[in-house]
Amino acid sequence: MITQQATISVPIIPYKKLNPNSVDEFLNIFLEVLDLDLEKGMELDFVIDSKLGSDKISPTLYLAKPEDAVEISNICKEVYENKYPYKEIEDPKEVKKMIESPENHFILFKIEEDVVGCFRCALDFENRKGYTGGFMVRKEYQGIVDVTKSIIGSYVWMWSTYKDEILMWYCENRTAHAASQYITSVCGINTVAFFPNKDVFFNKVESDVMGVVFREKALSEHRGSQTPQLIRNALDSFLHCDNIYKLGGFNLVCPDIQLDYAKIEAFQKSFRKDVIKDKYGYQYIQFFITGTKSYFSFLHTPCIQNLEKTKYHVDSLEELYVYLEEFLKVIKENSIRYSEAFVSALKPEHQQLFYEFGFRVRGYVPCWSFKNKDKSFEDYVVFNYFEGNVPEAALLPVGQDLLNMLSVQIN
Repeated sequence: MITQQATISVPIIPYKKLNPNSVDEFLNIFLEVLDLDLEKGMELDFVIDSKLGSDKISPTLYLAKPEDAVEISNICKEVYENKYPYKEIEDPKEVKKMIESPENHFILFKIEEDVVGCFRCALDFENRKGYTGGFMVRKEYQGIVDVTKSIIGSYVWMWSTYKDEILMWYCENRTAHAASQYITSVCGINTVAFFPNKDVFFNKVESDVMGVVFREKALSEHRGSQTPQLIRNALDSFLHCDNIYKLGGFNLVCPDIQLDYAKIEAFQKSFRKDVIKDKYGYQYIQFFITGTKSYFSFLHTPCIQNLEKTKYHVDSLEELYVYLEEFLKVIKENSIRYSEAFVSALKPEHQQLFYEFGFRVRGYVPCWSFKNKDKSFEDYVVFNYFEGNVPEAALLPVGQDLLNMLSVQIN
């Protein structure tokens, strides 16, 4: 009797198809390959025709449910040895709230019945953008699980599920190792900003890079028609991004800042600061000037000595001047090592004022802010300030190209 051994054929993805130019190109590669049902489990039944993870195990992907919150927080505690700086992920109650919210999703990686890792996306529907991060694999499975296919599968589900609501995606990758940058670049994410000394992991100061990817129509149909107005310090970051996304024209301007110091003195007297502290140690700080509609808000994370998530609105340069004065006071009083702000590419006077207060441009982000009124995106310039020596950074060529343009000394 002759027995015939059955062979299972799976789709083979040419490696040269990876590193796509957009979310659309990425989805065109994988949508017909994968079943996106995360309720019953997504099998990663495809092969990349390279040695990229070829000898590793492909997990099954599931969408986390509220009852998985304890598992997710335990993974975080195990991977980071209870030293993860963002403590809400170590709290099962907070993770459960996030899972129950439509703005957050966790994807679980399972091998048989074992949850071996997870990934997260956070959705900003107002600005049509999404954040991806929180990728963690249990130590005993590191080097065993095919992390590249795990990330690809996660992105396929996220980017397909929200392809109409979310038009740009971004992430922040550590620079202590280039692996996470490489995996995201395979999916089409490009480095556009550098954050020197932003984070602390395992008690060591690290830098991050910011990567972005877009739906094609974000850049072609919804990017605002106004020409970016940039100060000289922003030029190199814009040109780096233009080389990737063909952004078009810009105007280089040298604003002549004329301030009314009588107004500044009046605003200083009307200045108010509110600080809200939560159980995880975060401090949410807001500045106001009584009698105006302006504000300046940001997040202070004392355990890693940084200020981020800065948002502001002002009707005059004098208001911004007062806010930046107070922002610097917070930096000095709290021994802040890193702070950042995103500033409109259409407001060169604001860019110049940040520059004069000691901030420097470290990146350029197309389509960062969405205006519902006219359904258009506005580009933003990334400013940051840091203290201390910047440790050696492991960067992909695109990130190294950006760093070579910036005035950051790596030790």
